[in-house]
Amino acid sequence: MNTTARLLLAALAIAVLSGCASHPELRPYSAEEARQLQLEALQRQGLSQEEYERRKLAVVRADHQQAVTDAARATTAISG
Repeated sequence: MNTTARLLLAALAIAVLSGCASHPELRPYSAEEARQLQLEALQRQGLSQEEYERRKLAVVRADHQQAVTDAARATTAISG
């Protein structure tokens, strides 16, 4: 998946999540909940199996990359 497609997917996810502002939930979604919502949205799009797997992999990789970034920041904060 190219960079432009990833940016569009991220923008779509942000738009979807920000559209839920009137939801009675008083706390923000956790990273796991946000990832689950993205995966559920993919399932409802009626994509081909190949396209679904490609987009699912992008969501999982983005989640993994965020976890690695968060861990690196925590390590830097502890050591320095």
